[in-house]
Amino acid sequence: MSASHGAILVVDDTPTNVSLLMEVLGRDGFKVLVARDGESALEQALYAPPELILLDVMMPGLDGYETCRRLKADPRTAAVPVIFMTALSDVHDKVRAFEAGAADYVSKPFQHEEVLARVRAHLSLSRLRRELEQANQQLEQRVVERTRDLEHALEDVKRLQSRLQAENRYLQQEIAETVNHREIVGSSPALTAVLRKVEQVARGNTTVLIHGETGTGKELIARAIHEASPRRDRALVKLNCSAISAGLVESELFGHVKGAFTGATDRRVGRFELADRGTLFLDEVSELPPDTQTKLLRVLQEQEFEPVGSSRTQRVDVRVIAATNRDLAADVAQGRFRADLYYRLNVFPLALPPLRDRRDDVLPLARHFLERVSRKLGRVFEGVEPETLERLVEHSWPGNIRDLQNVIERAAVLSAGPMLVVDWDLGPPVSNETSAIEPREANTGTPDGVAPSVASGNGEAGTLSLEEIERRHIVAVLKQTRGVIEGPNGAARLLNLKPSTARFRIRKLGIQRQEYA
Repeated sequence: MSASHGAILVVDDTPTNVSLLMEVLGRDGFKVLVARDGESALEQALYAPPELILLDVMMPGLDGYETCRRLKADPRTAAVPVIFMTALSDVHDKVRAFEAGAADYVSKPFQHEEVLARVRAHLSLSRLRRELEQANQQLEQRVVERTRDLEHALEDVKRLQSRLQAENRYLQQEIAETVNHREIVGSSPALTAVLRKVEQVARGNTTVLIHGETGTGKELIARAIHEASPRRDRALVKLNCSAISAGLVESELFGHVKGAFTGATDRRVGRFELADRGTLFLDEVSELPPDTQTKLLRVLQEQEFEPVGSSRTQRVDVRVIAATNRDLAADVAQGRFRADLYYRLNVFPLALPPLRDRRDDVLPLARHFLERVSRKLGRVFEGVEPETLERLVEHSWPGNIRDLQNVIERAAVLSAGPMLVVDWDLGPPVSNETSAIEPREANTGTPDGVAPSVASGNGEAGTLSLEEIERRHIVAVLKQTRGVIEGPNGAARLLNLKPSTARFRIRKLGIQRQEYA
């Protein structure tokens, strides 16, 4: 038995007993410490706890029983086994020894082999107990770690399940809302120049900022970039920032955990998580609230975010394509948009030409829309009436491609014969003097639903903002539908908008019922 296993403390006031035990234990390789009384034994044991204590019962001062009780009462020495040494043979004395906390006892006069056997046995038990405690601690730690790993794995499974469910809902919504054409129609020089840039930028992960007036096809260009990129097999996730209230846009982008706020009854997967390894298209990015602009900047820079109400950071791999019909540089100068976010989005600017600068594309687009609406109406048109063709080409199309699409669909509904006819006033023809967005006076004989007047207050043509043009157009459509928004003949359908988006734009533009009732 090596001394490296620890020391044995012998507590006895009889020198002969101490010498005998030192000799017996020393021959067996034990290191022996000696205390002459209970107080000394307590001091030594607390200073350097021995591996075992041989304790005499009858000593001056503290007797063996009290010494043992104090040793067992102190956490530092409670685990040290105590073997009483006694010449008493009374059963009551032996019971008192065990009640005081003794592990065993040996009788005086000592039998050498008995002392060694009991010491060895209790040291083995003590070491086995320590090993078992260590093993239990390690096992408990492994259980804790494994439980934590399982909890994290369960969270990951739940998150993946939520994401798959959200992706499924999103794709079903996408299918329900996607128009029957996704290709970009036209071959004008202005459009061809844009498509060359699309091909150049699609191959990488560069952030793209698409500038263009309302209705110029920004979403189609974003889709073209995505489908020509290495991310084409993943989702193109879209978010119209102007159609979401300021209080909910952060949850839409980053998701939220259950209980994050009133009404958050379940976990919600945000658009960034849905777009992981794919592309996120942020339409009307200029409408993002300032706080959300800050968080969007972080995602663009770090590719990580925290869902609303969560402290757990999620990493994503998302390419962002943003679009706006506003002059973001002007918004930055006026403090409405963060400069650092603008520069981070404007890595590859892409300006879409308005339809008035793509007059070569007007007829191909018109025929394309006519084919689509013909299938929807179950009608066959032989073509477009020549005068209508001329007027379509000459019109300046303030609402761009969407404006043209609406006119073709309305004409298809109203045309009684085999030829498509537009028999209402579209406004003055395009001219070299026409401004970037030239407002026009509507003809007083214009049927309900035609683009509203965009004249200045004195009755002469003047330059109005895009917002005012949009406002007047929506009012005119609402008059046509008598205020009905949803349904096949509702304003949302004629405006080519979702009902929720139409209502949001009506509220945002401050349109009152008395204006169209």
